[in-house]
Amino acid sequence: MQLSECVGKTIVAMIPFIDQSFQIVTVCGVEVGGVWIQSQSLTNKMLGSLQEASLSITPVFFVPYGQIVFLASHVPQTALNERAFGV
Repeated sequence: MQLSECVGKTIVAMIPFIDQSFQIVTVCGVEVGGVWIQSQSLTNKMLGSLQEASLSITPVFFVPYGQIVFLASHVPQTALNERAFGV
């Protein structure tokens, strides 16, 4: 799978400067040096810093690849928690 195939899709990411845990982001664009994402977590941080409750637009953020720990997309198959089934 190519990252460019994820443009417009919601994926799971770990981007430590946003949060140290999993985040849901939408891939908006892919460039040689990084990826453009829409992230509600990062939007919330930005709005808090600006002391605003809302914006008239949805911000999109550029994240250099060096700031991304991992990205996870999906395939159309059921995902199971093995421990829940005793595996």
